[in-house]
Amino acid sequence: MIERPKRYLGVQREEKRVITGREYSMLLAVLLGLGVLIARLWYLQILHGEELAARAELVRTRLIRTPPPRGLIVDRRGQILATNRAQIVISVVPDPLRRNPERIPLVAERLGMPADELRQLIENPKINPYTPLVVQKGVAFEQAVDLLESQYNLPEVEVSLQAMRRYPLGKPFAHLLGYVGQISQEELQTYAAAPQDATDWLSMRLYDGTDFVGKNGIERTYELELHGKPGGAQVEVTPLGKRVRTLQEFEPIPGNRIVLSVDARLQLKAFELLQGHVGALVALDPRTGEVLAMVSQPSFEPNLFIPRIPSAVWRPLSNDPRAPLNNRAIQSAYAPGSIFKPIVALEGLKRGLITTRTNVVCTGGYRLGTRTFRCWRRHGYVDFFDSIALSCDVFYYQLAQRLGPDVLAQVARAFGLGERTGIDLPHERRGLVPDTRWKREVLKQPWYGGETLNYGIGQGYLAITPLQAAVMTMGIANRGVMYRPHLLKQVQTPDGQPVRTVQPEVIHRYEAAPEHWEAVIEGMVRVVEAGTAGAARVPGVRVAGKTGSAEFRKGGKTHAWFVAFAPADNPRVVVCVMAEEAGGGGAIAAPIAGEWLRYFFELGY
Repeated sequence: MIERPKRYLGVQREEKRVITGREYSMLLAVLLGLGVLIARLWYLQILHGEELAARAELVRTRLIRTPPPRGLIVDRRGQILATNRAQIVISVVPDPLRRNPERIPLVAERLGMPADELRQLIENPKINPYTPLVVQKGVAFEQAVDLLESQYNLPEVEVSLQAMRRYPLGKPFAHLLGYVGQISQEELQTYAAAPQDATDWLSMRLYDGTDFVGKNGIERTYELELHGKPGGAQVEVTPLGKRVRTLQEFEPIPGNRIVLSVDARLQLKAFELLQGHVGALVALDPRTGEVLAMVSQPSFEPNLFIPRIPSAVWRPLSNDPRAPLNNRAIQSAYAPGSIFKPIVALEGLKRGLITTRTNVVCTGGYRLGTRTFRCWRRHGYVDFFDSIALSCDVFYYQLAQRLGPDVLAQVARAFGLGERTGIDLPHERRGLVPDTRWKREVLKQPWYGGETLNYGIGQGYLAITPLQAAVMTMGIANRGVMYRPHLLKQVQTPDGQPVRTVQPEVIHRYEAAPEHWEAVIEGMVRVVEAGTAGAARVPGVRVAGKTGSAEFRKGGKTHAWFVAFAPADNPRVVVCVMAEEAGGGGAIAAPIAGEWLRYFFELGY
């Protein structure tokens, strides 16, 4: 018998449905998922909303940095010595080539350079592998177009227009100005620590891996002044990096202008006069310490170093036995020879060991023990003034013997020898002022009497740079006052407004009686007027000078020296000429200095 469902008021009654455990689990999972989504939305939009919005903005926008134009370098009259010129440049990005070295020969071939040279450049551990490395400048328009058309096949290569450094006068200023090159990792870290102006836009770094910085000379010393401040643009981009629009733009601020104390006309004249010699010419203003000219020969072409010098040019330059990269004015030290005698004479007068009436008889040599120390000629009767004018070695052998080596070292140091002058150029050499303690501690030997005699005529272990010789001569010209030599005259804004002007700084003083100064200076005047340096005469100007011929190696020619200041009574210029293994100072160095001095006064100085 089938039981029919009960009906109430005509409606069939349904039995209540029970929810299973599985359905409960699914419901809890849905509720948990919604909770996680709500929590995540709260985290993203409320707790970290501002931070994430800023990150999104950074993805949406991009900073395009524009390097600043490098400041100009000009001479004291405003003639441009270092400037910038827009050029098409080719760069390579090292990282993809490092990861795909098999592409190096292909890229090198397209750039027209040896594969080994490109490999050496990109594998340099000092560079940033993600920063484009400039490998060619001054590229022809046709070559640039060809590379741009091949961009798809050469993703490692970039073509751009950049302002590159240029030195209009080239070789004559190479050792002074130095040159620039692409910044290294070490330099980037060093300059990153430099103080930055709070107005730098969007915290843009002062230096970037694409920048060029000073590698030597004035370019290096005043890098922070010359660099300027970068500019650029904040642009909106698509997710694929395509530029949509520019949001804001800031112009870069050029570096400051560096005004040097050098006169380009005097520098070019010095360079011309030293042609054919290996040596240096240094000219200073004794009233301030300003460098008027500083030339080292042989020189090099600084424009070859930008953006980097090719290996084929670098190898012969660096291997040249004449060392053209060496700034002989500050980096080479030589025995001074007889240009040392005036300060020996001054010390003798000061200590009362000699007077202006002291005399000797020069027979061509002076005997000490079993050895005879030769004079360069037989002078006969020689008084104080003749000892300087005729450069008699015998007079100074005897005086040095009475002074002793430690006193000679003392007077040498009083005139700034044996230590750096502090000129605003890198790599200055100290030179050497020996004494008995130095020889005992360094050479482990006692001091011998014959070495004292050689010391008195500027020979032996004594070694000075041409710049130190000029500072020593400045001390005589100024009657005991020596200023720090400097090349910087003034720092100016790009539009020529003064920022900083260099003031004279006294670095050494030597005290002596006025009559002693006058006696030594009179002896130096006689050197030019009646002695060993007649070729240094200047019509209408009283010149005080001293020649020197320093022995370098047995059987070889001597180093030729000449130092001078003029006018003798009111000096406006000090000049030092040194020519390596050229012969006598009177025959070689004095004529060069004389012609330069005549040109100096013709210019109206």
